[in-house]
Amino acid sequence: MLAFMASVAGAPGAYEYYRFKTGNFPRDRETVEIKSTIKFFGSTLAGFYSTGGSIAGLNIFPAEKMVKRRIFQDLRNWQDTGKLLVMDRDKSIVKQLQFIAPDRVIAVTDEDWFSVYQDYNTRRPVSGKKANLITVRYFMKKLWGKWIVVDYEVYIQGEPLPPIPVERLKKW
Repeated sequence: MLAFMASVAGAPGAYEYYRFKTGNFPRDRETVEIKSTIKFFGSTLAGFYSTGGSIAGLNIFPAEKMVKRRIFQDLRNWQDTGKLLVMDRDKSIVKQLQFIAPDRVIAVTDEDWFSVYQDYNTRRPVSGKKANLITVRYFMKKLWGKWIVVDYEVYIQGEPLPPIPVERLKKW
């Protein structure tokens, strides 16, 4: 029994898991940090799109490498069409936080974004401003003491979200 307790106590994150399982987890503090991360994620994302893909802020962008890659591939695709998608988030309301573990959470938000298409070279608008009311499901993890976005899914606001496949939870 003592050997088992020593192995658990020595495992990375063991104390956090113990607190999580016993209900002594600082959920309020983590909730504030998660909401702050989502807000920063959205404002930095908007900055990437409005600048046409400037990498300023890329190192502090709270996202895993594959999310960053996905965003910059999208930006390059817009550039190839000669257009620029400029986005700005008006508001974001966190509707649900589902803690899977002390370092894993699924956050669901309702977000209002405005977008306009511009000519890539002249920055002249080629469309009117459009409101996009969306629901976003963020998959997040805590890495080195900071919350980051591992993946996200975008849906039309007001429509029911599909269930999360168990396989998805296993790989993240």
